[in-house]
Amino acid sequence: MKVSMVTGANRGIGLELVRRLALEAESTVIACSRSMSEELEELVKSPSVHHVSLDITSQESVDEAHEKISSILGDRGINLLVNNAAILIKSESPTTTSTEDISKNFEVNVVGTHRVTLKFAPFLFKAAEQNADAEIGGKRAFCLNVSSAVGSIANTTSPWHTAYRISKAALNMLTRTTALEFLEKKVLVCSVHPGWVQTNMGGPNALISTSTCVDDLMEVIQKATVEHSGVMLRNKMEVMPF
Repeated sequence: MKVSMVTGANRGIGLELVRRLALEAESTVIACSRSMSEELEELVKSPSVHHVSLDITSQESVDEAHEKISSILGDRGINLLVNNAAILIKSESPTTTSTEDISKNFEVNVVGTHRVTLKFAPFLFKAAEQNADAEIGGKRAFCLNVSSAVGSIANTTSPWHTAYRISKAALNMLTRTTALEFLEKKVLVCSVHPGWVQTNMGGPNALISTSTCVDDLMEVIQKATVEHSGVMLRNKMEVMPF
């Protein structure tokens, strides 16, 4: 049975990803979020979907979530950890960006992601051992960090949303360094650029729907292999420059 854990699961990309993962045969999905939504309440009516309260900026919350998830999983590991929870504090340029805004973006998008990955890494390692005959990736053990193309230093041509850009660039480095260590445990780690998506963060003028976005994410989850360790992917499995 495949076990997936998704943060930021009460709306947008995270919610649609939980919905899609729950459709897989013999699947258990751990939907994590700070608060519940009506849409997520509907999904957790399924016996295969569990909601766990989780604030990734709080070590106490992460510890409590770990205890609850441990009781749900028993001796099973986690095959897929999707670090999706994030914030976007808007600013136009470095000179209009406060140090507080940079700190807030970092606390969620980088430190929070690391806090969750660090705490739940043993579950990923366990899944890798339990599925030793499977290829490295979604069928064995996979940590997927939802990043953004605006975090690509090579492709940066605008200063807008400076704090968010900086945090996503740091997230990509966190992905690369984590991937180097986790590969020794046969766990795949990648970043993914979901595109400009019609969510609360992306806004109504964004180019793609959450459904289309999750189509692309599911392709990454199903197709990424050891050759994609430590890279950032976008739709059609294209590797993007850091």
